[in-house]
Amino acid sequence: MKKYILFSLWVLILGCQNRDNQPVKDPLFAEVESSQSGIDFVNTVENNEELNIFTYRNFYNGGGVAIGDLNNDGLSDIYFTANMGDNKLYINKGDWTFEDITESAGVAASNKWSTGVVLVDINSDGFLDIYVCNAGYVSGQDQKNVLYLNNQDLTFTEAAAEYGLDDNGYTTHAAFLDYDKDGDLDVYLLNNSFIPTNTLNYSNKRELDAEDWPVKDFLKGGGDKFLHNDNGTFVDVSEEAGIYQSLIGF
Repeated sequence: MKKYILFSLWVLILGCQNRDNQPVKDPLFAEVESSQSGIDFVNTVENNEELNIFTYRNFYNGGGVAIGDLNNDGLSDIYFTANMGDNKLYINKGDWTFEDITESAGVAASNKWSTGVVLVDINSDGFLDIYVCNAGYVSGQDQKNVLYLNNQDLTFTEAAAEYGLDDNGYTTHAAFLDYDKDGDLDVYLLNNSFIPTNTLNYSNKRELDAEDWPVKDFLKGGGDKFLHNDNGTFVDVSEEAGIYQSLIGF
């Protein structure tokens, strides 16, 4: 018992020692001001009577960011997505400085309510491409995802339809993986929807597939999807893979 008391007192004394004389550790991170980095991206959303948190429940869900070496110079570049404005591509110039090359690169994807973004070498040419997920607006217009193929000269060519990746399911994000281990990348799309919240209490509709939901046509197209890479063309195999595709799957 005495040993236990002595040990407890020793621990208490150590805990009460003055720490003022201990060395001060340097911070692990230092802020780099935008005036130095050249990164001035801001994802600004402005509500109005037609578009707000009540008419679009994901109004404040935000955009996305992807970091990778797009020109194979050993430096990490940054791509930001915006909801109501232009996406931005910043090329790393070294020494914590970046250059906005969005316009010359042709990767703005303006006013598409972009969400997630993935840098992925879709055609296995050794250069990262840019796959941008778009949630669209409530009207359902212009929500198809876009794929920017890297031309290897800091310019890009949009080719989503060519690859079967121009999904219009109000995509929140995408994940590329080789699920069948055949050496190429397949993709899982996390899709949202604009289904009015006042219909979500209809429990008997939970098992309905996305395309069978009794709503206006422009609201359809949602539901998670799994696309298999079939020799460079992505084919929807969601049903075969057993992917649950409710329109409220998020």
